[in-house]
Amino acid sequence: MRVVPPLPITDSVLTSSTCAEPHASETAYAAGTSYAIDDVVVVAAEHKTYQSLQAANTGHAPASSPAWWLDIGASNRWKMFDLLRNTQTEQASPLTVVITPGVRVNSLVLLGLIADAVAVSIDSGGATVYEHTQNLSTREVLDWYDYFFEPFTHQVSVALFDLPPYTDAVVTAAITSASGNVKCGSLVIGTYVYIGEVDHNAESDALNFSVVERNVFGDSLLIPRRSVPKTNQTVWCKKDRVDKVRELRTLLNAAPAFWSGVDDSADGWYEALAILGYYRRFTINITQPDDAVITLELEEI
Repeated sequence: MRVVPPLPITDSVLTSSTCAEPHASETAYAAGTSYAIDDVVVVAAEHKTYQSLQAANTGHAPASSPAWWLDIGASNRWKMFDLLRNTQTEQASPLTVVITPGVRVNSLVLLGLIADAVAVSIDSGGATVYEHTQNLSTREVLDWYDYFFEPFTHQVSVALFDLPPYTDAVVTAAITSASGNVKCGSLVIGTYVYIGEVDHNAESDALNFSVVERNVFGDSLLIPRRSVPKTNQTVWCKKDRVDKVRELRTLLNAAPAFWSGVDDSADGWYEALAILGYYRRFTINITQPDDAVITLELEEI
């Protein structure tokens, strides 16, 4: 189990992005314009999107006028940095971002991908010190019928835990597709903390917010809503790591992180045991002479 507390992406960290702000699909806020109800604008200085709550909306600064404007989240350029599962940055291929962390990092995670490939490189001192390219095209073939007729799908996430930890690293991530737009739900960069080996009794679950009701005649009313992934995992942690794990638990109190029960993002169990979220339960059971048994209940943000 590797845990990556995310490095906050700020203006000083995001060196560049091929996704413009405002994007071609967005409208920049202009103080002298009269906005109708439900009009949506972007304030680039805040990297936020607002929806008008009233008609004849003129001269009301969105950030300071909650009666006139509703904050509906990050701008398209910054959606991939807000850590929310239900938002994605969408851009014509390629979507290329350049990040200068300013501190040592060894992990990069891309989630909620709709693309054909991802290429990551790191420069230090003007030289390229790391390169990784990953084809996201997948096809699960279980029998001859699948071999001939199973459609191609795409891997939706990539996790790299082998970035060289240079203090002056410049990280470039390019997300590409042969046709159509590319999408990225989350980019997480940071330094992982290894806490131990996940036991084989892990569970993948979900909180389902859909509504299923029946009327007096027994007819069903189905209202589909989002489900929130969660996992229950047991981790075996060496005794000499326990103090570091306790520090991590304190650091992540009501704070999101990326939790990976499997290192290889191409592994069949990877998606089921990968969570960008927070812990509901983080119990360290010290019953073994050389190992602690950690019980984790994780919930996606």
